[in-house]
Amino acid sequence: MSVGIAGKGWVTPLGSDITEVWNHLLAGVQPELQEVRDPLGEKAYPTYRVPASALKNLPPHPRLRRASAISRFAAAAGLAAL
Repeated sequence: MSVGIAGKGWVTPLGSDITEVWNHLLAGVQPELQEVRDPLGEKAYPTYRVPASALKNLPPHPRLRRASAISRFAAAAGLAAL
């Protein structure tokens, strides 16, 4: 079995809709840099968080609600590509 996807989808700190991200890039919008601390250590990591609005088009499926953030991002990008 082979699968081919003829499209593109993404989930970024600037959003997930191509038009939205493009407009943010043209306007010079930069995502907010946040610091995430390691709960078991002393390290802090700089991150750019993906806004909740980037996942607004996900269907309300129980498996997606229980899935990790990276799985939800992948599902959102895959659906956008389709």
